Amino acid sequence: MSDESILQPAWDFLRDHLGGFVGSPGFLLTAVVLGIYVPGIAFSIIDVFVARRLTWRQSLAVYWRAMKWYSAVYVVALGVFIFVPLPFAFDVPTAAPSVGEFARDLVLYFLVGDFCSYWWHRIEHQNGWYAKRVHRVHHTERPPLSIWTAMVVHPVEGFSVFVFFHLYGIVFPIHLLTFAVAAFAMTAVTMITHCGYRLPIYDALFAHAAAHDLHHSNREPTNISVVLSLCDRLFGTYERASYRPRGLSCPRGQAEHDDDS
Repeated sequence: MSDESILQPAWDFLRDHLGGFVGSPGFLLTAVVLGIYVPGIAFSIIDVFVARRLTWRQSLAVYWRAMKWYSAVYVVALGVFIFVPLPFAFDVPTAAPSVGEFARDLVLYFLVGDFCSYWWHRIEHQNGWYAKRVHRVHHTERPPLSIWTAMVVHPVEGFSVFVFFHLYGIVFPIHLLTFAVAAFAMTAVTMITHCGYRLPIYDALFAHAAAHDLHHSNREPTNISVVLSLCDRLFGTYERASYRPRGLSCPRGQAEHDDDS
């Protein structure tokens, strides 16, 4: 079986069931929104019913504070993309990307998004005017954090980090299937960074929640990345952190320095 045929059924399913919507910006926007809501709802259920570290009222309050305006923007934008004829549309190829092409672009999407968002986030902390008037909206949220904290951001910051996270797909002509999967995955990772739980396999690959809690706790910014920890390690801003007690059910807000850092 060729590489092309492995992803072809999934691509055919999307084209057959979504029709022209696949070529609309709304298709990619929906992938981003799913990247917010899928982990958001999953970890909210864990917060309330499994770990019991938040009441449903507390979880809903953070959700509403974070998402009320963004949800409205998505609904309006989706309506425009569906009902208003647009002067452009993305090219919708009939063939799915090969596995090699898909994997290459997915990895580069994450590397570019991590690098650009890392340096933008670092600049946000170093620019006093911007930090006080824009980025401080996000840092009003202190540990213990909810997964919805990821979306408590000033609209200016929300737009800027959106561009940097997805810059590879915006600049380079990658396949729409790859773009949608990468947009979903990138968004989900940035949400999970704020989730509050130790996820052993996940934490080995991505910027994890304990490290980002430390970022929200420290006066001097460390653990700046919300995607991978690669740039933090390369540019000297990584600070080792752990949860005590350990495990999926441990509460947020107990990020501590490891003795072996």
